[in-house]
Order: sequence, then C-alpha cells, then structure tokens
Amino acid sequence: MSNKKLTFGDVWKTLRAIDTSKIEQPMPQNPRLTYIPWADAWSCIMEHYPETTYEFPQPSFYRSEETKGTCEVSCKVTIGELSREFSLPVMTSMMPMKSIENPTSRDINDAKVRCLVKTLGMFGFGIHLWEKKKAPAKKKGGSSNTVVN
Repeated sequence: MSNKKLTFGDVWKTLRAIDTSKIEQPMPQNPRLTYIPWADAWSCIMEHYPETTYEFPQPSFYRSEETKGTCEVSCKVTIGELSREFSLPVMTSMMPMKSIENPTSRDINDAKVRCLVKTLGMFGFGIHLWEKKKAPAKKKGGSSNTVVN
C-alpha cells in the first residue's frame, strides 16, 4: 500500500480518463445533449475511490415581493482529504432551464442529485458534458464544426 498523499491532480487524471459514453443518457427534450444518471456516476466513483463521501447542506430559499420563492442546493464531495463544493438552482429540466418557483421536495431532490454529478465533474468525472469545445473541422467535403457536449 502506498503512503503517497492523494492530490487533486491525481484524482482529476483518474476521473477525467473514465469513458462515460456507456452510461450517458440522452436528454428527453434534446437528444443531442446527454447526462449521466447519478446512480451510474456514484457507481463509477466507488470503483476508483470507495472512501468518497458526499453531503448536502440545507437548501437556500430566496423570497421577495416579486418572486414566489426559489431555491438553491449545494453539494460537498470528499475524496480522501480532498473536497469540492458546488451549488445549483432548483430549475426545470426543459430548455431553457429556469428556476422553479415554490419547488416541491421532489424538485429539490432532483436538483441535489444533479448537483452531486456536477460536483463530481469538478473532480474531472464527466466534465466533458459541460465543456463547450468544438470538434475539429473535417477536411474537404466534411461538415462544419460541431459542438461536443
């Protein structure tokens, strides 16, 4: 067993290298976009870092005279001694995504697991889903640049 201390770079290199194409699912409203179901994401993480934990602090609620009330969730993922946090508004899954007014417990739970997968992305897992890189242009007779999600 190695006594080498785990670094963010080590985790990034390992998780970024995982081929998620077999677990990605098309979004029903826009099949060009894909997502990784939270259970599949967690299973992949456990294969590499079984000591990983996550927590969801209390959601933040925002109310004003103009709005009926919106909510933001956050997630903290810890791998060994390394932690990352991310937050996400409770929003619709339909494009364009908008904050949900007076979200239900189901809406909040859905946002929490989306936030979990995004937080895992901050460690490198499936980060390509959020990158806005263009594929290289094909030579003569090929199609123009396409966005890879």
